[in-house]
Amino acid sequence: MMNRIRYSSFLSFAGKEWRHILRERRTLVMLFAIPLALVLLFGYVISTDVDRTPVAVLDASHGDPLARRLMQKLQAADRFRIVDEIRREADIDATFKKGAIRMAIVIPASFGADAVREGGAEVQLVVDASDLNIATTVLSYATGIVAELNAELGASAGDGAGRPLRTNVRMMYNPELKSAYMFVPGVIAMIVMIVAAMMTSVTLAREKETGTLRLLTVSPLKAWTIVLGKVVPYFVLTAINTALIMLLGMAVFGIPCYGSGWGLALLCAFFILAAIGLGILISALVKTQQSALTSSLLGLLLPTMLLSGFIFPISNMPAVLQWLCRVVPATWLIEGIKGVMFMGRPTTELWLPITVLGAMAVLWIGLALGLFARRDKPAV
Repeated sequence: MMNRIRYSSFLSFAGKEWRHILRERRTLVMLFAIPLALVLLFGYVISTDVDRTPVAVLDASHGDPLARRLMQKLQAADRFRIVDEIRREADIDATFKKGAIRMAIVIPASFGADAVREGGAEVQLVVDASDLNIATTVLSYATGIVAELNAELGASAGDGAGRPLRTNVRMMYNPELKSAYMFVPGVIAMIVMIVAAMMTSVTLAREKETGTLRLLTVSPLKAWTIVLGKVVPYFVLTAINTALIMLLGMAVFGIPCYGSGWGLALLCAFFILAAIGLGILISALVKTQQSALTSSLLGLLLPTMLLSGFIFPISNMPAVLQWLCRVVPATWLIEGIKGVMFMGRPTTELWLPITVLGAMAVLWIGLALGLFARRDKPAV
């Protein structure tokens, strides 16, 4: 009898808990939607392959049969796609700075004739090494295709034909192949999201949870004065952190800054404001510190790591995710930092990332202040 009573009590308690879980939509989202989203996200994003890499060709041989054969083989492998034809070698750097290509292939004028001479012909592979992982992968694909063509040419010419084609590799913007060139911009984005966005959202959510923010709203101060007064210190702290990381990267890892320091500062300032805007918006939408922390981790830090080009190449993602990457502020920051520091792009060429980050900052801060002003206004 006692065991039956205990069993009945257990079923009653478990049923009550089950009904409580079904009523809590947030709990159901945490249990099902988030794991499914993470599995799909990681499945599509995490890939070491680099497909359909955009390349430019400088063909000084003007359509030599062997050059055409090499180009056809590169494109047939589905690893590369030729998106531009360069007329002069001096235009290679400018084409890279546009951000449209990852590699340039330079074919000399006497390419076909040199292939049958002793020593063979030389094809130059110019690779953008500002992202070391992508650069090494792209280079391995290209050299592998040249090796396959060599094997085909050697087989058709008979044994002892040697190597008719040789590769001359030139690494642009990171000739020493330092991994710091890749992780420093990403670390800056992560630090800004932690200090500016996460700390701002948690701090303001704590103020709401404890009722302090409600008390401030009955004071003569406006909502924008209260909120901005609380986040300005985080802007200053984040700016100092960003400057220290950059100086540390230059002093310790030898990272250069070929572009404008003012352009770099303006880019980082708008990114910090955009991150703070996201933090304020999250704190306006949630009620507790725990919710703010969870939302910041899943909604800010995870996309910054996976969808910004920090670790995995954006060009290798599905089209839907590539569009989603453009909504992530860190994508524009990392792209801008590489352009300024490694490629020496002037401030005038940073108008797109600066404009996008500025628009994000204005939009998110404006939405958040509107929510605070409406929700925290005391009832009359």
